[in-house]
Amino acid sequence: MLVLVVLIVAMIAAWTFALWPRPRAARELPEPPAPLPVPPLPRAESTEGLLVAQLLRGELTRPQYHRAMACLAARDETRHPLSLPGEI
Repeated sequence: MLVLVVLIVAMIAAWTFALWPRPRAARELPEPPAPLPVPPLPRAESTEGLLVAQLLRGELTRPQYHRAMACLAARDETRHPLSLPGEI
């Protein structure tokens, strides 16, 4: 019984310590450092590279990127169809 009482008192003390309001200076977080400059992306050699560069710069969203890549794949399939072995 004594062990149970000591454990309950210890738990109440731990919760009180964890939830006790801290001084204002301790609550305020320091100002974050300035972001590092991002080097410019190299010039894209292909349409796929251009889409990736736009995605990384935030000019395209993921769904827009996926749609554009699907259109490129469909265009490539019509222009340069792949023939499987045995189809010729």
